[in-house]
Amino acid sequence: MKKINGLPTLAVGLTVLVAFMLYRVFTYEGNTPLVWRVPIDLDIYALAGKDLRDGGLLYDAAYIGKLPFTYPPFAGVLFKWLSLLNDNWLIGVWQIGTGVALFAVILLVLNNRSYKLTPLTVYVAFLLTLGTTAIEPVMGTLFFGQINVFLMLLCALDLLPRRWRLPGVGIGLAAGIKLTPAYMGLVLLFQRRWWAVVGCLATFIATVLVGYWIVPDANDFWTNAVFNSSRIGDHVNPGAMGLRSVLERHFGLAGGVGWLLAVFVTFCLTLAANLVATRRGNQALVFAFTGVSSCMVSPFAWFHHFVWVVPLAVVILLGANQWLGERLPGWAAALGSMVAMCVCVMPWISAAFWFDASYHNLDDWTSPQPLMSLLFPFAGGVYMFFYAVSGFWTLRRGGRHARV
Repeated sequence: MKKINGLPTLAVGLTVLVAFMLYRVFTYEGNTPLVWRVPIDLDIYALAGKDLRDGGLLYDAAYIGKLPFTYPPFAGVLFKWLSLLNDNWLIGVWQIGTGVALFAVILLVLNNRSYKLTPLTVYVAFLLTLGTTAIEPVMGTLFFGQINVFLMLLCALDLLPRRWRLPGVGIGLAAGIKLTPAYMGLVLLFQRRWWAVVGCLATFIATVLVGYWIVPDANDFWTNAVFNSSRIGDHVNPGAMGLRSVLERHFGLAGGVGWLLAVFVTFCLTLAANLVATRRGNQALVFAFTGVSSCMVSPFAWFHHFVWVVPLAVVILLGANQWLGERLPGWAAALGSMVAMCVCVMPWISAAFWFDASYHNLDDWTSPQPLMSLLFPFAGGVYMFFYAVSGFWTLRRGGRHARV
């Protein structure tokens, strides 16, 4: 089992950094999740569940303002239990559960990378969980009460454990709740887990059948709503961060060949980076890259869908710590890896932590550098490109078993 170089130093450094992050978040005067009210998306989940429990339809009308229920029928079946909770329980269970799910994903990444989960390592994982409030996808997920982190955990249970992995069931369930996680089946192919692919497909089909059995207008979703991405949001909204939205908003390319070409390039970069990571035995990085890629190529992706940058940040921290630990004293490796992680997550920085560097400010075309907001959707592709290039170069020179 591996040990983190300079672990005590890393624990102290992260304690100070996270304390500063939390101070910034708690003193931020803009919108934050630190308000005891039912987040709007969570409210829609609960209303849809109540509607279904009362024998109503899910896709016949909007629930709040112009916001409809956009998930597959199986999600509505699961959300029926949310309608049984009063507001206080709903907020507490959902938001605390999101934090616990994030913590679990980080622990799974550490386990996948063969790090021994000592009490101090678990404390570092806890600090990293608190530190995710410094990135916009997590803050957005908490602010809107989104389901993204739970879906990421379901996929992680299929892909990250070194032992006792789920046989494709997690991805199948996640895809049945929200279609985009089906893209994570790509990782199963890289892992050559063919029976898990079968398990994933079987589970997804089961969710579709359950939806048809319980939801009266399930057919309306699969024959109509699923093809209408505009139901999810408007591509000109600055919070829409998928390639489709960014190309339309900034370059006037409303889908078509331009978007398909961008999707193809992103998919090729994902395959190349994942091939290198697989040969190096870094399945956690394959998981993170594929998750970020799924948001990029999705027909519509909000900024808060990019929660996959959390495992990416942890992998960067661990990789930098390992590389620096072979060249520097432990304390220097710890501080250097912490800096490397912070620099790499800058494209997704939270407005509550640093407004001027967040997409909220940079996406304003009156700002000095409006194109800097493109780092949010494209940074993942840039990281995959350089990782793939450096990896193929290393492998070509005989470094097949490089560890990062």
